[in-house]
Amino acid sequence: MDLPLALRKMCSKLFAFLLLLLTAWVTGRSTPPELDEDCELNSVDTMHDFCCDLHDESPQFSDCQMEWHEKIPYETDEEEQTYMFCTAECSFNSTNFLGRDRRSLNLNEVKEHLESDLVNDADIELLYDTYVKCDRHALSLMPHKGVKQLAKRLSRHGCHPYPGLVLECVANEMILHCPTKRFRQTAQCEETRNHLKQCMQYLKYKS
Repeated sequence: MDLPLALRKMCSKLFAFLLLLLTAWVTGRSTPPELDEDCELNSVDTMHDFCCDLHDESPQFSDCQMEWHEKIPYETDEEEQTYMFCTAECSFNSTNFLGRDRRSLNLNEVKEHLESDLVNDADIELLYDTYVKCDRHALSLMPHKGVKQLAKRLSRHGCHPYPGLVLECVANEMILHCPTKRFRQTAQCEETRNHLKQCMQYLKYKS
């Protein structure tokens, strides 16, 4: 016996609603495609987002960007990543932040630079502690498969991944933990911070 038309329509709407709920549930439980074990490494844009007033673009970084843009006029994401990591090493060499082994920071130079650039002791301490943390974090990432692949690309240009890993980490930390009044409330910075939060939560879950 056929169901009345009104009842069939009601069942159809109920089915569609249940399907929508199921889709939302599955989507909520699955990891977005851009989030994987390399989501932090591939957040290369954060190096030049400068969303926190405590971590602003230095003259050395700007000069190195111009220098390396002539050497690597990038068109792809991989080329941009290579460009940014070479720019980071150039910047760290200009400020004497980078140790001779290219795998360590001259923390005395970092401290002196921050003390000359910032006024508030709390700001200096926050950013200095961030560099110390990111020094260790960068070294922990060196054996990572994605970093090894990046290192091969960088070697063609005479660059090393460590400085870029440190600078990327510092940029990420400043976006995530910038004092509220110092954070730049732009759409781009908000979007970047939300992405980083998701990435860090995913990496925490994976570990």
